[in-house]
Amino acid sequence: MYKVVETPEEEQLFNGIWTQAWLEKGFELEFSTEVLGRCIVYDDEQESVATAEIKPYSPNKDFPLNQLAPFAEHPAVIAEPGQVSEVDKVALLKEHRGKNLDRLLATIVFFSEEHEIRHLVALLDPLLSRALRISFHVPMSKVGTKFFYKGADVVPAIIHVAEIYEHKEQFDWVMENLKHSKLSALST
Repeated sequence: MYKVVETPEEEQLFNGIWTQAWLEKGFELEFSTEVLGRCIVYDDEQESVATAEIKPYSPNKDFPLNQLAPFAEHPAVIAEPGQVSEVDKVALLKEHRGKNLDRLLATIVFFSEEHEIRHLVALLDPLLSRALRISFHVPMSKVGTKFFYKGADVVPAIIHVAEIYEHKEQFDWVMENLKHSKLSALST
């Protein structure tokens, strides 16, 4: 289902997917220098269809994301500052949208669980934010109102990812993807 980027070829594939999706949506490209992990998501045919990047987060007021929205003031961040990360480069190729969104979300959940990340801060596309709430019942908190940032509107939010991985049985989309969590078939 997913693979963490480890080689230059995988990094090139990762960059190709998210940049294509972002340019199509009109987002400004921004490459990260410090990451905890970059994930490539695969469909049933083992075709690469999506990406997610998990980055370090700091509750320091000078941290760039905290200058855009009051993430550091949220009770979850105050209570567990060392278990908060940023999710970025969430991208799903246009021709694979819909049927693979659950795989992408599950990848983020599984990566977070493996790395003991309890909360993810993000600037979400408003349509994605709505889908997370309504279709996937993702526990999240809005941290401010929608605003224009680097080419598109975004919603600042904190995804309480630990609530998902600690209660997987309450999320059908997690349970379905749990069977295929690590992409073992690609390495064999």
